[in-house]
Amino acid sequence: MKIIMVGGGTGGHIYPAIAIAEAVQDKILDSQILFVGSEGGIEETLVPEARFSLATIKARGMLRKISYRSITAPFMAVAGFFDSLKILKSFKPDIIVATGGFVSLPLVLAGSFLRIPVMLHEGNAIPGLSTRICKWFASCITVAYESQRKYFRWKKVYCIGGPVRKEITRSVKGISIQNMGLRQDQKILLVLGGSQGARSINKVVADSLPDLAELNVQVLHVCGERDHAWLKDLIKENPPFYHLIPYMYNIWDGLAAADLVISRAGATAISEIIARGLPSILIPFPFSAEGHQDLNAKILADAGASIIINDKELNKDALLAEIKRILKDRGLYIKLASASASLGKPNSAYEFVNILTSLLGIDLYAKKRKKRIKQ
Repeated sequence: MKIIMVGGGTGGHIYPAIAIAEAVQDKILDSQILFVGSEGGIEETLVPEARFSLATIKARGMLRKISYRSITAPFMAVAGFFDSLKILKSFKPDIIVATGGFVSLPLVLAGSFLRIPVMLHEGNAIPGLSTRICKWFASCITVAYESQRKYFRWKKVYCIGGPVRKEITRSVKGISIQNMGLRQDQKILLVLGGSQGARSINKVVADSLPDLAELNVQVLHVCGERDHAWLKDLIKENPPFYHLIPYMYNIWDGLAAADLVISRAGATAISEIIARGLPSILIPFPFSAEGHQDLNAKILADAGASIIINDKELNKDALLAEIKRILKDRGLYIKLASASASLGKPNSAYEFVNILTSLLGIDLYAKKRKKRIKQ
């Protein structure tokens, strides 16, 4: 079976595609997978790092303000459509799997033109612009939350949770702590700003270091490439309990080691947090498209799995108060962790593959039986 995975722009669109691709490889032994991403996108780093092949097309996001980039985006999409036709005619996939981002649109349109089946996955509480267009060309759609069904009326929709890479759920806390060079006898705070970083979170965490030192915790701070040099200059000398990292490819070790996560509220970050059953403090990005991060965070907060601090209300005192409250109140900590675990769907990627094979009429068990007979 040949599958094209498309999604890009941020790690939030790429990592679910990688998780699904890993599950495909585990369940379909003769599968061939090709990723398609945008020229110059973060996928050019992340996909080869995950050991998958990548082809690129011309694509650019549709910005919501007038600029050179927004004016030229439609022309880039047309060029991307013809790039996509070339890739599809060469690779000849049985199906296209799209996980969102502007790069999905030209490839899904080209696939529809060539009558190739399309499956979509949407992890955010509100679907993005490209997903809202692509849905009309999809054979079926998977979503992370039941509340998303209303955006995909008249389509076959499956609620499976957010696909996460297999290392996220398989990593062992003690081993991950050892891998990260951390101490076993202290609580660990994991601070995430998403694949592009988060200046407001980074600044408040840096300002809070003297107070965090008194809490007898370790801080694993993934700040993003953009802010790394700035933070190093701001902090001058890292205290021994503080570990500053620009980007963390082995995020599974960070999550397995963590006792509490402080993060933006992107769909993939949330899926990984709840797959591990971790309590969290979520600080939604205030300029996310249509406020989707606020809605993502609200789903967790309403379930009792997270505490929300709005970005405009974020300061040292507010963050420290919530960290102390969660770590010192054992009952609250257990309640948050239990609610988080109840929301998590660690087998989501494998559920996606089951739906995919059903859509294409493939009997995985028959294939396995036939292979055993041959042996």
